[in-house]
Amino acid sequence: MKTFKLDTEPKINTGFIVPENYFEDFSAKMMQQLPKKETKIISIFGRKKNWMYAAAAILILALSLPIYTNFFSHSSEIDEATLENYISYHSTVSDTDLLNLLDEQDIQKMSVDMDIEDITIENELSQSNNLEQYLLN
Repeated sequence: MKTFKLDTEPKINTGFIVPENYFEDFSAKMMQQLPKKETKIISIFGRKKNWMYAAAAILILALSLPIYTNFFSHSSEIDEATLENYISYHSTVSDTDLLNLLDEQDIQKMSVDMDIEDITIENELSQSNNLEQYLLN
């Protein structure tokens, strides 16, 4: 076999030629071909609008929350006047029945101390113009 030396053999031409200054001008040409990116403009007032929208939403929520709670609150308590009127007009229970249901302690709590001094009664009668009404009734 014949010895082969790379340096002595003729070189094969590939057929590709690189233009002059190709690699030096490559980055400049590439940047020219790219589309120019426009910078995004952020308005100062745009951020203020977001804060204003958030503040308006919080304000509406704060004002509507009491209305919502009053509308959907189901109070199981009945005021005393309504209950008293219902019992007095629609009840068939007599006073004696109520007294039978109450304990001795409850009855004592309901008793009213009517110890009024004579001077107080005289002052009240002397100041009142309807003395005849008091005497007749």
